[in-house]
Amino acid sequence: MRRTIFFLIALIISSVVAAQSREVAHNNDLWFLQLSKFELNDKWGLENELHLRLANWGETKQQILLRPSIWYKVNDNVKFQFGYTHIETYPYGKQALAIRTPENNIWGQVALDHSAGSLKVSHRYRMEERWTGRTINTTSGNPEVDGSLHRNRFRYRITLKKEFSEGKNYVAVFDEVWMNFGENTGLNRLDQNWLYSGIGRKISAQIALELGYMWQIIEKADGIRYESNNTIQFTAHYTLKKK
Repeated sequence: MRRTIFFLIALIISSVVAAQSREVAHNNDLWFLQLSKFELNDKWGLENELHLRLANWGETKQQILLRPSIWYKVNDNVKFQFGYTHIETYPYGKQALAIRTPENNIWGQVALDHSAGSLKVSHRYRMEERWTGRTINTTSGNPEVDGSLHRNRFRYRITLKKEFSEGKNYVAVFDEVWMNFGENTGLNRLDQNWLYSGIGRKISAQIALELGYMWQIIEKADGIRYESNNTIQFTAHYTLKKK
């Protein structure tokens, strides 16, 4: 695990150093997440995510995301999951898109969980096959979305979680690296990096609330423009377990 952490830190530092010599835009974002989990039995379950992402401290729409999925738990340490995501990305900030752009993707992932002393550790490996809207200029000079571009992306997230007060309160820290590959990749192999820390409280057996801060680095497809974003994130977790 130490090698993984050192690797992630090295990626973050290299991204920051590269960004210092290029065009960097800074945004302050508010994200609202609703995560639902439904256990069908000991092995199978369903999940859904709803994300409302706002830029400029809530004044501008950034993204709306819907992500349903199904999972299969091999045991307490290994879980496979497959799902679909629909995203609408809006023009925001100094490096704004020309027009609201959709994305549809299908993905599969495996999560490996274990403990390190009093910490709960999770490694998540996700592969995404993406279809993002292709923007063109019409004869009148106005941009519009015409068809889509196929892309691929790999994501790795390591999460550390510490529980207190008999599991009612907790702190969580994660880092996630996003890597592009395949056709239509552009010049940004390292697509994004997310570094997050948050505190949470379990209100009941079904509901938990979480407040956190995330530093998000985004490298654009031209390899020149970057975003360095401060994000305040509010998350509501809802879990419905089998009787």
